[in-house]
Amino acid sequence: MLTMISLACIAGGVGLAALSLRRPDRAASLERWSGICLLTGLGLLGFALHASR
Repeated sequence: MLTMISLACIAGGVGLAALSLRRPDRAASLERWSGICLLTGLGLLGFALHASR
């Protein structure tokens, strides 16, 4: 379950990064949230992989 949430966060971060290319007027905000989502997703994925051992 935690793995799926982390993958969704990573996918959302990538989606926001792609959206920032199409919306240059909001690029700074979208890139900030993209980074937050990517870091959260990677952190959750690391925790899930460590907990599954």
